[in-house]
Amino acid sequence: MPQPHRRIKRARSAGGVVFQRLPAADPAGDLRVLLLQHETGKWMLPKGTIERGETPEAVAQREVAEETGLRNVRVVADLGEERYTFFWRAENTYYDKTVRYYLMEWLGGEEPLPQREEGFVRCEWVTLPEALDRIKYKETRQVVRRAQAALARWPGPARPGL
Repeated sequence: MPQPHRRIKRARSAGGVVFQRLPAADPAGDLRVLLLQHETGKWMLPKGTIERGETPEAVAQREVAEETGLRNVRVVADLGEERYTFFWRAENTYYDKTVRYYLMEWLGGEEPLPQREEGFVRCEWVTLPEALDRIKYKETRQVVRRAQAALARWPGPARPGL
């Protein structure tokens, strides 16, 4: 029996792994990344759709600002892409989604605030192992591992090459 035709849409997004370094005296380690918790309970990274004419880097900065309230960030590395498919029941459509991620340093001076309109209920700074534990999507954990590797090679405030 032939399969019914399934709609597949391509979607492109960009987002960020935002990090901060705490004073070295912190017993749990000096590095934290910012995670968002959705009202569904899932923990994720800030990301959003790339519109026509926008660059992925600009979208990543915009989405971090919108979804976390943090504007005082700078891009320090390109972390590559994650790609996955999902089914959106409301549209009866499969999506083939690609998300470009950037490693972004938070430069301080503001407090994270989750974007309630997008269903985010919490922002939390966590260690890299804690982020890997909380994030359930395999592809997103791979992005966090790439951020971890980039940060291990990057000793501090000097901007690494993009």
